[in-house]
Amino acid sequence: TDTSSAGEPGEEKPACPRCRGIGFVHPRLGNGQPDYSRLVPCRCAHEKLEDSRLQRLQSHSNLGSLTRLTFENLVPQGKSDDPANQERFMRAYRAATTFAAKPEGWLVFTGPSGSGKTHLAAAIANQRLAEGHRAIFEGIPDLLDHLRSTFSPNSDVSYDELFLELQGPPLLVLDDLGVQSSTPWAEEKLFQLINQRYVAKLPTVINVAAGVSLDDLDEKWR
Repeated sequence: TDTSSAGEPGEEKPACPRCRGIGFVHPRLGNGQPDYSRLVPCRCAHEKLEDSRLQRLQSHSNLGSLTRLTFENLVPQGKSDDPANQERFMRAYRAATTFAAKPEGWLVFTGPSGSGKTHLAAAIANQRLAEGHRAIFEGIPDLLDHLRSTFSPNSDVSYDELFLELQGPPLLVLDDLGVQSSTPWAEEKLFQLINQRYVAKLPTVINVAAGVSLDDLDEKWR
């Protein structure tokens, strides 16, 4: 990263050269001269609004540090030196970018630890956020912990509120299917969530946990 123009910590960012920090400019007339009778928002004001909107979407996405995982910093052929693995990853990469452009149906990734499943899934969510759409990313073990915590007397959110929040986003990414607690309660709630998104035909991305194949899952999950 080029840091030559960055100031010292605490130093104010230079004012926009177009509006000199005011946030408004005079539009141009047909002859190229400023129209001093009117003011319109400067481009920097629009950029600040877009940045603010993205920050709000990210804050509700639960991606946290995974906002750094994008298609731009993902190697399309993956990290393996094996040509067969590279071809498999490139197919997954193409499927992910196609899905991110227009999420329809479901996308399920399987593969060993370190194969790039989480990066692909997070990149899909981050692209949707960057384009102004809502997306939520949840690791399944953490998700079940959150659902359990809503039964605490000190919880700020009810179970129904959290469950509805997860049912409703235009895109839901679930990470690590297959490592969740096998208690009947956990299985029931997770299946209920996934089944309701299936019935509603809401786009969903699922990463199957490393070491777990689709054949290892219960029939109702398959």
